[in-house]
Amino acid sequence: MNKLIMIFTLLGFQCVAIAQVDSLVVNGEIGVRGKWQTGNFAQFVINPNGKLIVDKKRTRIEVQANYEFLKVNKGSLINDFWTYGMYQYNSKKTIFPMAMTHYGFAQAYAIDHSLIGGFGVGINAIKKNEHSFLQANIYTGYLNLKYENAPIHKAESMASYIKFKFPLKKDLIYAMLDSHAYASLKNSDFHSFNSRVILLFQIVKNFGVNMTYSLVYNNNNPSVISKTNGKLVFGLNYAFN
Repeated sequence: MNKLIMIFTLLGFQCVAIAQVDSLVVNGEIGVRGKWQTGNFAQFVINPNGKLIVDKKRTRIEVQANYEFLKVNKGSLINDFWTYGMYQYNSKKTIFPMAMTHYGFAQAYAIDHSLIGGFGVGINAIKKNEHSFLQANIYTGYLNLKYENAPIHKAESMASYIKFKFPLKKDLIYAMLDSHAYASLKNSDFHSFNSRVILLFQIVKNFGVNMTYSLVYNNNNPSVISKTNGKLVFGLNYAFN
């Protein structure tokens, strides 16, 4: 219940911020992957995800959420939810101020909850256009992390969020990267890195097929066998504007 309260509180703050901005340009993406199998090996898998971006003059708000659930026979193996909200001011400049919150929990990685938030700067290493960009966001703030079978770790932290997109063939094939990382300033053993590399095949203007490889590293987690985990998945996505 506490997790749900925190999720809806964070999403509520993000929606209020969006609602206060008038004359908006809104675009985003939605996608879903799933599987349902019955018989000798019963399983249910669902992985919805979405992103909403709001632009008005100098203000940019980006909200993204991803949920993954896997149930095999009578037990769930994966129940993972991650969301972030990011505010940027004058994001078309080379350097600009930004703020970000990143929250989630992950049964797959024995993370009871993880909350990171703070203020910092964004840097456009490659200026954004329709087909390509490279942007790094670096911020400092607060970390509240709880692994299963371990005490809560609360501390000041440093974190980053990097986004990269470039065309392999314009209007047809794109390669994309988004990456989150953090490190506790109180205890350097608490650090994490996760990254997604996406290959997108554009079928029509707003609809495509994607192949995604995710790499997740969580240090100092006493409840898992491996600190590093990788995953390759295929799916569909729809972009709207």
